Amino acid sequence: MTGSAEPGRGDAILNAVGGFLAGYGFVVFFCFIGIERHWAGTAPTVPDLSLGAIFRHDDHGDITYFTAFQATSCALLFETSIPLAMIGALIARKKNVKSRSGFLWWRAAFYPDDPNHIFKWAFALGALAAPAMVFLLGPSLVQWLIAHGLAQRF
Repeated sequence: MTGSAEPGRGDAILNAVGGFLAGYGFVVFFCFIGIERHWAGTAPTVPDLSLGAIFRHDDHGDITYFTAFQATSCALLFETSIPLAMIGALIARKKNVKSRSGFLWWRAAFYPDDPNHIFKWAFALGALAAPAMVFLLGPSLVQWLIAHGLAQRF
């Protein structure tokens, strides 16, 4: 994509959406790491029906058992955070894109096409919104998914 001297409204929207998604996905990934580490450290190592901890969780060879809520939460956080961050980075406007490819590698270099620093502010907004979404809205969403039979089917 080649950028123009003065970006239009479409460029600003792409930078805003891209920045928000990149910031959101980046922070959600770290929320996932913290939550998963905490739950894995306190989860039983054998299935416990009385707790509902029947979903096997393999963390690099350490086997623990999560509840439906824990398993679904971790699956959602992990499987959405990285793609959202990548999509955000990909849709943001770029200029002077140069790429090279070889037999086993590919490389690209570019400069952001964002003279008003919209991407940076949107990234910060997405990063700030992520914990609120994860810890305030996330539990309700996970409970709704479980109630509709989608426990850890991601």
